[in-house]
Amino acid sequence: MTTKLYARDIGLEPGFTFRIQKCPLNHDYYVHCHDFSELVVILSGHAVHIIEGKEYPVSAGQVFLIHSDVSHGYKNVDGIEYVNVMFQPEQLLQLPELRLLPGFQALFYIEPFYRKEMYFKGMLMLDGPQLQEATRLLDTILAEHDGQPEGYRLMVRTYFTALVGMLSRYYQQNGGHAENKALRIGETITYIEEHFLQPITLQEMADMAYMSTRQFLRVFTRNYQTTPMDYIIRKRLDYSCTLLRNPDLSISQVAMDSGFRDQNYYSRQFRKVFRCSPSEYREKLQDN
Repeated sequence: MTTKLYARDIGLEPGFTFRIQKCPLNHDYYVHCHDFSELVVILSGHAVHIIEGKEYPVSAGQVFLIHSDVSHGYKNVDGIEYVNVMFQPEQLLQLPELRLLPGFQALFYIEPFYRKEMYFKGMLMLDGPQLQEATRLLDTILAEHDGQPEGYRLMVRTYFTALVGMLSRYYQQNGGHAENKALRIGETITYIEEHFLQPITLQEMADMAYMSTRQFLRVFTRNYQTTPMDYIIRKRLDYSCTLLRNPDLSISQVAMDSGFRDQNYYSRQFRKVFRCSPSEYREKLQDN
């Protein structure tokens, strides 16, 4: 039976769900899950990691993410020491610049949900200097978190964002390309983030990821809880909200500049998401 841990039970703060701890592990650790995410960096030693019933060896330099409600534990522990960072992705991983990193998309979104299909070959392994650099930054976060000096939450967010960016770079550097499906999908997502205003089809996205349209649709929907085309439409709509702040732009011009060729289609999609028309949204902006 899998035990579930809750943020409130281990003292994580509402609105700032974050804890970091350096853990020496000298015994097997029971299989459990939790309602928050964990970023794990193995500093030394060896063990077998059990995740959703599958087993694979871990050792120094291994980095992996465990999302909420995913069961995992350790066995055959041999001198393992690791840093465990517990957090809520929606609180700390929303910086737009992060989403432009293929390694970020792959490491924090694609690989955790795709690792079974990849037979755990898409996980991040740091070399010696990379592990030293990551450890240095983890120690800085740990000192801020435990000492709680004035402004520690800001500094934790800042250093953690730097850590995420660093690991995302390492993932792209270390992950290879042809054989790493997670990285290929991550590169496709990054392309979408940078070119969502341009015409793009599901087939073109699938081709970038070297997948069939059916495979790409399944993987994308499972990871982002929406279809690729709906994801693009939502990004265009959000961008149009920025353009609507300019009263000199007509609604038809806003639609066209936001990637919509048909103003009526744009208006229907806008109302579906924001429960008002683009004109009504603009009026509310002016009233405020």
